Amino acid sequence: MLNNSGPRYKRSQLEQQMNIDVIWCVIILLILCVIGAVGCKMWLKSFEGMIVPFLPFEIVPSYEGLLTFWTFVIILQIMIPLSLYVTIELCKILQVYHIHNNVELYDPHTNKRTECRAMNITEELGQVQYIFSDKTGTLTENKMIFRRCTVNGIDYNHPPSELEKEYLKPGSPVPPVLANPTLFEDMTATLGDRVTYTSSAQRIQEFLLVLAICNTVVVSVTPHRDLMNASGVIEDDQGVAVTIVRPNDSITSDQRGQASSLGDRYTRLAESRSITPSPPPNVTLKQHVPSLSPIHSSAESSPVSESPTKIHRQMPVSPTMRAKSILSSKINAISSSQISPLRNQVSSQQSPSNGRPIFEAESPDELALVNAAYTYDCCLINRSPNHVLMNIPSVGVAEYEVLKILPFDSSRKCMSVIIRRNGTQEIILYTKGADSSVMACLTPCSPDSVEGHLREKTQQQLDLYARQGLRVLVMAKRILSLTEYTDWTTRHKECEMTLENREKKVRDSFVSIEKNLTLLGATGIEDRLQDGVPETLSSLLSAGIVIWVLTGDKPETAINVAYSAKLFNPQMELLRLTARSRDAAETSIMFYLSEIERSFTEGPSGSRAKARALVVDGKTLTFILDLRSNLTKPFLRLTKYCASVLCCRSTPLQKAFLVKVVKEELQMRTLAIGDGANDVSMIQHID
Repeated sequence: MLNNSGPRYKRSQLEQQMNIDVIWCVIILLILCVIGAVGCKMWLKSFEGMIVPFLPFEIVPSYEGLLTFWTFVIILQIMIPLSLYVTIELCKILQVYHIHNNVELYDPHTNKRTECRAMNITEELGQVQYIFSDKTGTLTENKMIFRRCTVNGIDYNHPPSELEKEYLKPGSPVPPVLANPTLFEDMTATLGDRVTYTSSAQRIQEFLLVLAICNTVVVSVTPHRDLMNASGVIEDDQGVAVTIVRPNDSITSDQRGQASSLGDRYTRLAESRSITPSPPPNVTLKQHVPSLSPIHSSAESSPVSESPTKIHRQMPVSPTMRAKSILSSKINAISSSQISPLRNQVSSQQSPSNGRPIFEAESPDELALVNAAYTYDCCLINRSPNHVLMNIPSVGVAEYEVLKILPFDSSRKCMSVIIRRNGTQEIILYTKGADSSVMACLTPCSPDSVEGHLREKTQQQLDLYARQGLRVLVMAKRILSLTEYTDWTTRHKECEMTLENREKKVRDSFVSIEKNLTLLGATGIEDRLQDGVPETLSSLLSAGIVIWVLTGDKPETAINVAYSAKLFNPQMELLRLTARSRDAAETSIMFYLSEIERSFTEGPSGSRAKARALVVDGKTLTFILDLRSNLTKPFLRLTKYCASVLCCRSTPLQKAFLVKVVKEELQMRTLAIGDGANDVSMIQHID
């Protein structure tokens, strides 16, 4: 909602021209009526004081002139082309009919066809000159798969498996993560006493804890299902029976039939980008029952102080106890050193009927991280607004108090959570976010120190992840003393209660505590391109349409995806704008402009026809879009020489402002494509 700039009714160029023409017709009609009325008055006035045979009654010229005006309005009203609107609307209805029934626009995999929801701008599709597109969820599947992570400077790969082929169908859930044997061995490494974990293992387990806890994921009894489908139709399912099938219960044939229909229900979840659930359990539930009751208020979900071998209890319906019962076998296996990476891989490949917790997340990135932590036995069992119940290999089941959640925003490019484990007084801030934000907030250290070498290795691996097109997130922590937390809480409450510049003060308060961090690790998440994207972009570029891709990813990741999507090709000359000051941005823009314009005047014909692509980051866009910098017009003049433009680390408001200036300054027909709330403003500013 913060990115919404208000609704705007969109009119096509044809409709705008029709409105102008109708206004001119009305003006001409009024002029003719006034001329007729004035002429009638003047003619009748010439007969004053005379006996006129054809005027047997006394007349008033002014009154007769007024009547004549309205008489001409009635006679000449056919000049107003009211039927033209009806004719145009009928033509548009016919266009919509052909769009809906076009075989080429039908997807047999999802059994869906194109739906036209705006009948007033359909004819504009053939006149598009500029296309602005989001990347995540628009060009990609928005199905995040955990691929790589780095902890202690060691890279742990999770390559594609044969199991993923079963999840290639559109609308299918995210495939489970197969455990890396090396990571599992390093995570469970102990000292000589076989009880105490090594410092490296403890760091890995804390890294996995951040994956599972630093988010807003909740554990639910059943997968979330929207009553409104992708077509905007509300589905009524009052007659559907509610049945719970526990993992240990026998499954009847009727229940198997009900479970088979769960895949169809589950497909609808892909229609809503806000929720990307984990594979569904063997339950057929219709009502969504999230487990948000306070943990400390229930005896079932209270922290267990006994040894892990005493956790076995009768399976209740509560997701907390269901997850705890499942986790007991894993905890026993770890404690008895009988667990192996192969068992963990088999566990990851188990069917949904194994009672795996159902995670519901605001973004698929968070879901991928929580599922990855679950693969390594670091499981989120339950979450309430103020408490989190976790299972950790080194501790078992533990409860954490959530003191404060610092939500993500496009300025900080990170989110944090402040927690305290019950039974201790240690307060910890866990942070995850973009590498450019988190790495800059780490505690200063010498490059020659152990921590300095660790950061250097991590940065090298982050660059490798980005070149492979992976979405990069960095995890860090900070241990807070009680005094530090109390002082910050007091200052933060004052910022929240202020009325002037409240958002900026709250953001600055978050930044003040998200510093002096300790690096824990980083992740690389894959978001594959949708089928047909490279061919589509290549065809659009061949048609002379300029394509802008606006994304929040880091430049290396975005450039790699751009080459994979054929937005860029090896024959293109790549121009980069990565300035850190207004003067540097101006120098770069003017340099590229002078080089290109000189090639047009002095260079051979081949250099003139060479295709170019432009890459610009969010920091440079800040200087360019500042009206006081006077760089907007030179930047747009540079983009006119480029076949495609890639904007990295861009915020939602930057996307909207880019669309606005291109439409107004270049006078081009524009089209915007997006799938999330951060694209709303951009789409509203488009034609």
